[in-house]
Amino acid sequence: MKKIKGNLKMDELIIRELEKEDFQKGFLDTLDTLRKTSSIKEDKALEVFNQIKSNPKHIIIVAEVNGIIVGSTTLLIEPKFIHEGGIVGHIEDVVVSKEFQGKKIGNKIIKYVLELAKNHGCYKTILDCSDDVKAFYEEIGFKYHSNELRFNHI
Repeated sequence: MKKIKGNLKMDELIIRELEKEDFQKGFLDTLDTLRKTSSIKEDKALEVFNQIKSNPKHIIIVAEVNGIIVGSTTLLIEPKFIHEGGIVGHIEDVVVSKEFQGKKIGNKIIKYVLELAKNHGCYKTILDCSDDVKAFYEEIGFKYHSNELRFNHI
């Protein structure tokens, strides 16, 4: 991934939906901050990208600085039968490259996604996180609600 020199100016930050060209701008390298992803084969990455783009309720948002992807998250929109057909937003895979952490990029990504969920008619937006980042989300306005349980199939 290209290194960006100098200080980050917030007017250089662009938050938008993922585009195919973002694979050349470090998108997969940024995901490496969560879990090694950049080793995925190009044809498999393109297959996943096309599958995601075919579903308007599966939205990946990226943060771009000086032509480099430095952050990302996913918003999944779930229609429900409960709440009279209400809609829930699910936030997944929030990431900011290590060298860009502490610059409020994650905060701006989450606020962007919360507005996007609201615009999709979501009555709530939820996410799971580890204890070490819980304060980050509480600062934005998330409230502790319940526990996550996980079943691994692999």
